[in-house]
Amino acid sequence: MLTPLLDIAVNRQGYLGRREFMANLAGGAATGVLTLGWRDMLVAQAAELRKQGKSIILLWMDGGPSQFDTFNPKVGSPNQGPARAISTSVAGIEFADFWPQTAMMMDKLALIRSMRTPEAEHDRAITHVRTGYPPTPALRYPTFGSLVARDREDLSFDLPAFVRIGKPRIKNRDVDAGVLGVKYSSFNVETAGALPPNVRPVVEADTLRRRLSLADKFDAQFAAAGAAKEVADKKSIYDRTARFVLSPRLETFDLDREPAALRDAYGRTNFGQGCLLARRLIETGVSFVEVISTGDRNDAGWDTHNNGFRDTPYLAAEVDPAYSTLLQDLGQRGMLDNTLVIWMGEFGRTPKIKPDGGRDHYSKGWPMIFSGAGVRGGQVIGATDADGVDVTDRPIGVADLCLTLCHIMGMKPDDEYRTTDNRPIKLVEGGKLIHELFA
Repeated sequence: MLTPLLDIAVNRQGYLGRREFMANLAGGAATGVLTLGWRDMLVAQAAELRKQGKSIILLWMDGGPSQFDTFNPKVGSPNQGPARAISTSVAGIEFADFWPQTAMMMDKLALIRSMRTPEAEHDRAITHVRTGYPPTPALRYPTFGSLVARDREDLSFDLPAFVRIGKPRIKNRDVDAGVLGVKYSSFNVETAGALPPNVRPVVEADTLRRRLSLADKFDAQFAAAGAAKEVADKKSIYDRTARFVLSPRLETFDLDREPAALRDAYGRTNFGQGCLLARRLIETGVSFVEVISTGDRNDAGWDTHNNGFRDTPYLAAEVDPAYSTLLQDLGQRGMLDNTLVIWMGEFGRTPKIKPDGGRDHYSKGWPMIFSGAGVRGGQVIGATDADGVDVTDRPIGVADLCLTLCHIMGMKPDDEYRTTDNRPIKLVEGGKLIHELFA
């Protein structure tokens, strides 16, 4: 860990503004102890300037991966299929053989094999596991990333608190900020290494600032005519956007700044480069990053109803090196202690195998993995029977998952947000802590 070069006071995100930094800089220069500039300080003191609390990287396996072909193989069962079991770095724990690099990281993993949820249709399951609430047409619950963005809100920080990398297979199944509104929506990057169009200003920064100043004058007239709330909402969005597009931190999205060998280790796939970008964003102070795996080969993702035996190895070949390298990279940079990495999808796949090697939806016993942020690795929590049909030990539900995420992030599960009709909604309703993660 780096030794601080200057005793600086940071805000709750672990950052200080330019104005505060320059005051500290002047004080340091007066005593002859500091010669670094703003950009140098960002690089040299990344560990000190990044958020002091926990962050989350969610590795989302869109479509629902098969437990038999990932992290709960059932050797000897007729339900297993062709995937073989391999040893991991922890004696007695086995993975499917498509995951050789992740297997070597088992000492950093807390593998849950007993997720049990009632929803087995994609749209309903995605809503449930991502929001903590069963879907209802009466209310659009926010995804957990938006709840984190709300909790970590800091108007002085010029990057979004919640970033999503990749895109879901089917947009109308997606879950975002819901009733929290656009203020806490994700910033979406479809392809890692390439900012979305129109992010960078098409005019010089000074010209943009003059245009924004002129817009403020028009808005003030509109507000005086009775539209104060509408103007305030619009100004909040514009101010955040302006800080973002003018920020020197936009270079965080430039993966060419990383060594070619490291980019190769992550894998030159959309998912692999997305994991590398996730590390860069978390290192800079973003609180929640989601990386979506749908596969570069076809558009079915992990929804392997058909040809699962053919497609799952390709999907795993993209995720395995990226996942394992992400954990190593975070660990080597001293970031894993404050970064929770979650691997999961919306459910698993049926024990029954279809004639072409596919499996249908299954929510009665499926895996997810926690790493980092104080979680004890090298353990398996829960179990299913010899054929992978039923949970036989420690069933864990969605409310348990969300309550545990709140615990890790230092968020109060009884905290409330309000709907447009002023109805209070708790972050989590019910649930019990997955205490084994911290034993």
